[in-house]
Amino acid sequence: MRNGGKRLGPRGSRRKVRKWKLKPLLFAHKVDGSGVVRMYSQETVTVIGTLETNKRGTGFEVFGPGVDGVKSGLRENPGLFPASPRKHMTSIDYDVNLLGTVPRKLVVRLRKNLKLIQKVPTFNRKIGGYALKFEDPHVRLPSKKNFILLASQPKANSGESSAADSSLKTVVLCGKMAKSTYRICIHPPVTLVQGFGIILSAFYKKALVS
Repeated sequence: MRNGGKRLGPRGSRRKVRKWKLKPLLFAHKVDGSGVVRMYSQETVTVIGTLETNKRGTGFEVFGPGVDGVKSGLRENPGLFPASPRKHMTSIDYDVNLLGTVPRKLVVRLRKNLKLIQKVPTFNRKIGGYALKFEDPHVRLPSKKNFILLASQPKANSGESSAADSSLKTVVLCGKMAKSTYRICIHPPVTLVQGFGIILSAFYKKALVS
């Protein structure tokens, strides 16, 4: 990912724009003939997690690094080979939406029973469809893949309070900037692997979700 170039300044003059050199962090690879997507670290080229879908293609599970303790036989034979069982990190469920006349609806649950809240798009008469309002000025284009996930956080000095005493903050954001270009933001308590898995689920081709 790179950003740079030139733009017009005052009176039509051309001035240089600072060039940003962004180092890729992660990449993913779908295993042929399966519903498994492996996530890799760009720096070490090692698997840091996996995304697995169900047969309907509406539900996804995010796992950390390691192997499936059941399928690999590691659970019954822990000393068979030097590997550790993977941990379940996130569940993602999409509502069936064949016609695509309404926005996508997804439910995300992290570990420790933390459920993320999806910001609901509103109908925009100007475009004749639903749109999601982004505070980020870089997100300019509508897309079915656009979404914002929120998490509740206790207000200052309130301690452990109810949802009514909590405010919401953006923890995962995916918004279209240009053709084939999306802006992605991931914030705690969502980890990088969890957030990347959620983003990948939005781009995964789903038969029952338009």
